[in-house]
This record gives sequence, structure tokens and C-alpha cells, in this order.
Amino acid sequence: MADESDDKVDKPTTDSTEESKESLKSTGADVPEKAQPLPPEAGSKDPAAEIEAKTKATLPAGEKPKTEAKAEEALPGVEKPSKTPAIEGASEKGEPATPEKVAPTPPKAGAASVKPTPPPRAPAGEKAAGDKAVGEKPAPPKAAPAAGHKPAPPAKKGPVVTVDITGDPLIDKIKQRFGEAITEAVATFGQQIIRVKKESLIELCHYLKDDEETLFDMCTDLTALHWPERAGQEFDVVVMLYSVPKNRRLRIKVALADGEACPSVTSIWEGANWMEREAYDMFGLRFEGHPDLRRILLPPDWPGYPLRKEYPIEYRDNEWTDKHIQYREVDYDTSLIDVKYAERR
Repeated sequence: MADESDDKVDKPTTDSTEESKESLKSTGADVPEKAQPLPPEAGSKDPAAEIEAKTKATLPAGEKPKTEAKAEEALPGVEKPSKTPAIEGASEKGEPATPEKVAPTPPKAGAASVKPTPPPRAPAGEKAAGDKAVGEKPAPPKAAPAAGHKPAPPAKKGPVVTVDITGDPLIDKIKQRFGEAITEAVATFGQQIIRVKKESLIELCHYLKDDEETLFDMCTDLTALHWPERAGQEFDVVVMLYSVPKNRRLRIKVALADGEACPSVTSIWEGANWMEREAYDMFGLRFEGHPDLRRILLPPDWPGYPLRKEYPIEYRDNEWTDKHIQYREVDYDTSLIDVKYAERR
């Protein structure tokens, strides 16, 4: 039984072979027995080379193909072009042109002979342009600038920043009233500045606030400047005023020595109270007549004054922080942070 099953699987029946032949005949009826060779791909052969090869095949042995130039047809109204570009004066065979001798034209009868004018000579002791002395060496070439090098721009003169005030009726009136107490009257970037002696500061401020022509009823700011190089006048107190009715601004400066007190202007402009406290806190300047002169930004026992020039920029008072601030180590538990973040979400 096993042998018979094997014969059935391995050896097909005659009916199945005949059906398969018929199916092949029906499906491959359009296919030729021998496929024709495909044409060469486009661009695989040069057309000119193929034509040349065919021409050589028709010629007898040892004879080269002849090439003839075809005459070009010119467009109507255009001169007929030549077969090849020719040099002017060349022969048709391609021989080079021979230069023609041009005979000089004789001068006309009666015309005056004109002599060419020689070039002007350089004056004695000077060299003409392009002339070199005997044995003089040519100047060495200038070195090329380095890559990325940019020539330095010409130095520009800065504008005049500070000028004296002249022809101003108000400033002239103040000078006439206070005389030698006004030591300077200048303008910087359009801001008028009057420098007054310390003894006349309060009198000048009263006049500027109460006079009908001035009416500086507002003290917009009060600050100070530190000039360590000016011996005897190391500090400037600057009072900035504004007149609301007149729409005018004015600055008053007072020079002080280190440790010298300045008269307080809080009796004239109450808003200067905290401004003078800030100048005391940052510069250590004292104001006579201030109702409550104490620090406003830093703790009372803070050492030094931060806006003085000798104060170090990166100063950190570890002694003060160790005295007033209690440090406590904290163990950060990231799991608690994650739980609270999840609750908020």
C-alpha cells in the first residue's frame, strides 16, 4: 500500500500532463519562441559615431571619409555668414594675412607744418611721475592685511557735554540775588545745574519754592555722589526740583567733605525725608535737622556704606549673617515633593 501511494504522488497521471501542456499553449501563445534583442538604451551610443561607422563600412579599404562644409542660408535682410570664421585679410585656403604697408599721406600744399609739442618737463629738483633715479631700488610691496582684519575707524570727537548757562533770565536772577554763593551754573544734556555753598542751601531752596517766578514746589529726588580723589570735597549732595506750574526742572549741588553734615531740606519739602535717609544709609552722610535719620534699606548694625567707592563690590559680611541668621540643615525628601505635585494635578 505504501508503494502505491508513493507512485501516485511522484508520478503524475497522463491526464494531468496533457492539461498542463494545453494551459501552457494557451497562456504562451503570444510569446515568440526566440525573443528579439532589445534596442540599446537611449544615450548609450553617440549618433555621430554610428554614422561614422556606417560610412567607413561602405568605403573601400584605405580610403578616409570626406567632410564638406555646408553653406549656411542667411535670413532675409542679413548678410550671408561665412562657413568658418576667417581672419581679416586671410586667403580662402587659410593662409595667414600679410600686413599691408600704409603709405604716409603727404601734407597739403600751403598747410603750415605743425610740430608735435614735447611733454612738459618737471621743474629742477623734482622728479616727473614714473621717473626713477639711477640705482634707486623699487619700493617693497605693501603687506596684505590679515584675514578678518578691519581698519580702525577714525577717532571721533565727542560732543561738548557741559556748557555754561548764559542768557537765561531765571539763572541770571538767581546769580544776581545770591552772588558769590553760586559757584557754578552749567547745563548737562539739557539739565540745568546750580552749585551753591552749603551755608546758602536752605535760603536758596526757600527762594526757589516760594518765589512767584520759580515755584519749584516738588522735590523729585535727592541723592549723593562720591569723589574720593577730591580732597576736602569728597561728596556731592544733589537735590532735583520740579516746578509744576512752570513745567521746569532744576538741580542743586552742594559739595561736602568726608564727615561733614548737610542741612536737611525736609522742612521745605517733606517728601525729602526718606530720600535723605537713603543717602545716609548708602553713603553715610548726615543731615542736620532731619526728624528721624536712620537706615532705611539695611539693618541698623550693618557695617559700612555700600555706595562708597571703597566698599568692595563682592563684599559678603559673614560675621553679620552668622550673628543674626540661624542656619538649619534640611533633609529634602523627593518622595514628598512627588506626592504633593500629584495632589495638585
